[in-house]
Amino acid sequence: MNLKYITCSDPREFNDIHDIVNLAKISPRAEIAIQAHPSKMSPGMPRNEWFRELVQYVIRDKHDINLAVHVNREWCDEICRTGKFPTELREFFDLCQCDLKPLIKRWQLNIPVDTAKNTNVFALACLIGNNVDRNFILQYNANTKHIADQLFYHTPVMFSLLYDASGGRGISPNSWQDALFPKIPQGYSGGLSPENVKANLSKISAAQEYPRDDIWIDAEGKLKTDDKFDINRARQYILNAENWLIQHQH
Repeated sequence: MNLKYITCSDPREFNDIHDIVNLAKISPRAEIAIQAHPSKMSPGMPRNEWFRELVQYVIRDKHDINLAVHVNREWCDEICRTGKFPTELREFFDLCQCDLKPLIKRWQLNIPVDTAKNTNVFALACLIGNNVDRNFILQYNANTKHIADQLFYHTPVMFSLLYDASGGRGISPNSWQDALFPKIPQGYSGGLSPENVKANLSKISAAQEYPRDDIWIDAEGKLKTDDKFDINRARQYILNAENWLIQHQH
């Protein structure tokens, strides 16, 4: 098994943008994921201004890093019901690098229960199909299973799934599940930390029926110290994951 991304989720406006960019440069697989919802990231709010400064720095100095946005709450609901991006996020969605490729390549939809019930899968499929240069990630759980099933079996669009074995509780399972769909990239989250990432990568690898190179891991809660994103813990998480890959190369 190879890893496509080693995702560090939820740095915020109190993190120095230069530290974040340097963190992302540790590995070509490292990815920085920003949590976006209107109560914290609407225009004029500190996180919006911080993220704008971050992406402008990346574009201006031509930093080649992996950025993702995890869309939550009302913004996620709007996307899932209408298949359209909220105006407040559009400026970030449209950002491009010098080669005209999207700056933010991956957009994760953290779909709550009520939104899952009211999702317009056809509209969502159109959004995905009209933006093939970006990757859309769905959290996979009992509430969103029907959305993933419809997208996979009834539409031609490609998407990705994030499998959280703990249901958002930040607990690592005793074992992980094999990738759910053929050729659909799958991420794993749930209690991953610098201390346990190697052991969990061994378990994730053991769960794969066939070797895959489109797997990724996503850590959030256990990268924090005093409820704040900790650059040093995130760095160690990336380095330990990279070390596991070196040890298991064939």
